Amino acid sequence: MAENDAGRAARLAPWVRAMELSDQVFITGTTLTFEKIKQRRSDLPYPIDEVGLREARTPAEAVRIARSIAENYANLEPVMAPDGVDENWRISNMAKAVAETIERYHP
Repeated sequence: MAENDAGRAARLAPWVRAMELSDQVFITGTTLTFEKIKQRRSDLPYPIDEVGLREARTPAEAVRIARSIAENYANLEPVMAPDGVDENWRISNMAKAVAETIERYHP
């Protein structure tokens, strides 16, 4: 485990911990994917606040962050990731799915 990974799970917002385990894993996995993208790419046109998605004080704040990320990356020119998938599309859709997941619990 990398040094910056220490304690990440302990910092999950209480409202995330109240979700079904599969949804906790989805949100955590998505934020880890966003971290990896940020580490690999120095050319991201918009910030990605993956910490805010999993540690926001309120679900509404996390939804706002997720919707902002989704909207920012929705209509950008494709940028191919190493696996051949448009990474801007991936970022947008993952953020949208996070927002929708949170909203199922906190409409």
